[in-house]
Amino acid sequence: MEHKYTMSIEQEETRRNHIYLLFGLSEAGSMKVALSHLGCRHLIRVLSFNETFSAGPLRGLHNNEGYHTRELWFQERFPDQGYHLNPQHKLAAMIQTLKEIPEDKKITIWCGDNSHDQTGLRFALSILSERTQPIHVIDSVKAYREIAASFEIGLYPRALSQLPNEVLQKIIKITENTSPITSAQRKQYELEWQKISNTEDMLRVWADGQLMNVPESYYDEEILSLILQFQQYEDRDGYVNAGLVVGTIIGQWNLYISTSFIEYRFWRLISEGKLFFKGIPYAMHLYFLKVA
Repeated sequence: MEHKYTMSIEQEETRRNHIYLLFGLSEAGSMKVALSHLGCRHLIRVLSFNETFSAGPLRGLHNNEGYHTRELWFQERFPDQGYHLNPQHKLAAMIQTLKEIPEDKKITIWCGDNSHDQTGLRFALSILSERTQPIHVIDSVKAYREIAASFEIGLYPRALSQLPNEVLQKIIKITENTSPITSAQRKQYELEWQKISNTEDMLRVWADGQLMNVPESYYDEEILSLILQFQQYEDRDGYVNAGLVVGTIIGQWNLYISTSFIEYRFWRLISEGKLFFKGIPYAMHLYFLKVA
């Protein structure tokens, strides 16, 4: 029975002649649902990283030393983020998976309008630099903007996971015959990866179609300014709920950074004497912040 089951898995993978690569588990889940509705889930293998490419060291990620340096950086700053979870989607496993993709499989990389996806795109293409098969790149957010007039939903997404599934299904259909990126484009992405991965700055932003490396403190002044705005309307001696600040940043600033990173910056600002806090630092809704 075990042999028959193993053979059925192998046969299933053989039928899947197309690889979709994404940069988040939420995005991968949305994609799988959309493909199921379109009736082609059985023909496409969906792969996904489980990383935060917009932050952390990138140097030497193709080897164990670089990977462990990055892992340590995250563990020191976000010890409760569960960096050890979903190991099959982590860097070392995903690098190996990409290297083992057969040459006869079509590859499509899906990305969005944010620093996380755009960094991941360049990293993935650096791994696939020696592959001979065509590689397609679909910017789901750009594709949405081109058809937005046909949807009365007023969205301003930055990532694939922010798209309604019926919209994603339409994007999949209209991008089926998109041409692969050229060898010159592939080379340019690889050069951009070399540039952004060899820097001391640990945060990346995406602006005007360009990736930029910036210091971890890049958003600090804006965070302090936002808290000051909220303080005007608070009667708790000016203290503002941390969850309110995080929710506003994620919901209104249209950034694609994790809540863990925002909280990390809170505590850095507290340690630097720029913020006061009171409450229980167990969860963001249980403590309050005030500009010093």
